[in-house]
Amino acid sequence: MQTKTLATVVFLLSLLLIRPAAVADAHSEGALTIEPRQAPAVMTVTSVQLTDAGGIISAEGDMSEYGKVYTTYEMTLDPGRGLYLVTGEGRGFMSDGSFASGQFRGIGHRKGSTFTMYNTVNISDGTQNLDVITFDALENTLTVKAYILK
Repeated sequence: MQTKTLATVVFLLSLLLIRPAAVADAHSEGALTIEPRQAPAVMTVTSVQLTDAGGIISAEGDMSEYGKVYTTYEMTLDPGRGLYLVTGEGRGFMSDGSFASGQFRGIGHRKGSTFTMYNTVNISDGTQNLDVITFDALENTLTVKAYILK
């Protein structure tokens, strides 16, 4: 048992030592760079349904890249890790008549009345986003920051 614990500690320490070197030069080959797909979008929460395992949040708002968007986030608590598993879908309707849809998965956590979710999103046009979503339960808002993955 001690050998397994020691191996885990050594592995985690090696990650701490490697990580600063990996991000020190963002221009090096293979480095992760991430750019916003659009400006942050503030959406209005239209519904919150609570369940024993978590809840479902629905919101709508304007997102420059995707037009008028309707989205639903389903959060299920993973009690062993203290995190929420997040799944959901969104639909965007643009003024030119085009349509976009996306499915996403991720994780989230709560601090006070604020929930933060980190989702990877597969969009119907073949693009992919990393979305960082902040749900403010007191303000009844949901802020979406969409970053380009593909």
